[in-house]
Amino acid sequence: MSPIPNNSSSKARRSRRGFGTVDTVLMVGSATLILWGGLYVGRYSGRFDADEFDEQPHARAPKVVAGSADPNAAVLKLGQMAYGKSCIACHQADGNGNPGLNIPPLAGSDWIAESSPNRIIRIVLHGLGGPVKVKDTVFTGGAMNPWLKTPDNTAGLTPEEIAAALSFARNSWGNKAAIVTPDQVTAVLKETEKRSEPWTADELVKVPLTGGASASAAITPEQLKAALKALPPAALEEVLKDVKK
Repeated sequence: MSPIPNNSSSKARRSRRGFGTVDTVLMVGSATLILWGGLYVGRYSGRFDADEFDEQPHARAPKVVAGSADPNAAVLKLGQMAYGKSCIACHQADGNGNPGLNIPPLAGSDWIAESSPNRIIRIVLHGLGGPVKVKDTVFTGGAMNPWLKTPDNTAGLTPEEIAAALSFARNSWGNKAAIVTPDQVTAVLKETEKRSEPWTADELVKVPLTGGASASAAITPEQLKAALKALPPAALEEVLKDVKK
């Protein structure tokens, strides 16, 4: 007669064998996690310096995020807004002026396209009177008011806005010329600080295209900050949204 197998002993032996397998897996897994954790901390701890603790490996240069394709985009947007505020009523949205009212165009204007903005800055600062020839047409009847913001002319433009508006005009409607900087406007303002009368075309053609602040391909970050701070909150928000596109 065969002995009756002891089921409890058999189950215990199987249980011990299964526990051993699980234990081995847990040990290997734990060791792997500890090793990975040590490597991770050693690689990313930044020597445990609070100023360096991040996931950028120490001594490895961070990736550079590409900026706007046009470094002058913010300046031109600010200039578009300044133009819409103070210039568009006369020179129109298309820059063609109003010949019927003797208002010359800015689109294709030889004055706007000059290599230096020395002359057109003077026009915006102090105004223009008398006949002026633009694109082979003489405009005789109108006069441009000064647009520098002063205590007596609170609706005027700051030097930063003047620079931006001129930059916009010099790069719109087919025009293509260097950006105007606030430093250039300030330099001309200093040179002409005793001027109170509007300029005439005859006077302006005698103003050299060299001199004053040197031309710059782009506005400096400090100048841009100053220009943006001068904007109303709603206008500033619009500029920032446009630049982020």
